[in-house]
Amino acid sequence: MIDALNGVLAAKTPTAAVVRVGGFDLRLLISVSCFETLPAVGKEVHLLTYLHVREDAMLLYGFADVVERDLFERLISVSGIGPRLAVGILSGATAGRVREAIDGGDSDFLQSLPGVGKKLAQRLVVELREKATSTAASAPSGAAMPGALSAGIGADAAIALQSLGFTRTGAQAAVQEALQDLGADAGIEAIIRRALRQKVR
Repeated sequence: MIDALNGVLAAKTPTAAVVRVGGFDLRLLISVSCFETLPAVGKEVHLLTYLHVREDAMLLYGFADVVERDLFERLISVSGIGPRLAVGILSGATAGRVREAIDGGDSDFLQSLPGVGKKLAQRLVVELREKATSTAASAPSGAAMPGALSAGIGADAAIALQSLGFTRTGAQAAVQEALQDLGADAGIEAIIRRALRQKVR
């Protein structure tokens, strides 16, 4: 599975980004929230991804950070929500704000999001509140992962920690703590070593 892309931003619109990787231009479907974080065309960009496979197509979705992608994955786990609707929801508000509404049972706010009616809003609260609460423990509400975690190095460190036995949320929390202690410019090896030492304690 394609977990992330690093390349040159070749084009962007509020719903899609084209990233040039090697000799290929890859089109990723994105939310408006993700679009607002993109650099200027021609600049280097790092996007987390989710590959959705259908009978008639393979669609690649892009995300600014792990908070947005995690919420996207939780949204599509709910019956009646596909990737397109999930992106629409993430375009209506930041991932942090949507998570706050789910955690707080704010169905009125959820109904204000694109494609979400009363019944779906209630189902989101019931089915995702517990998941959203566990995600909130891994990142500040309403904010992207700090420093290197949203820029690529921290994300790679988190993936490496998961292969070493950390849960996803545990790895993200460990990387955040390491970045707070070591600074946003810390290398991936230092981040992993710091996280492993903390786990031993």
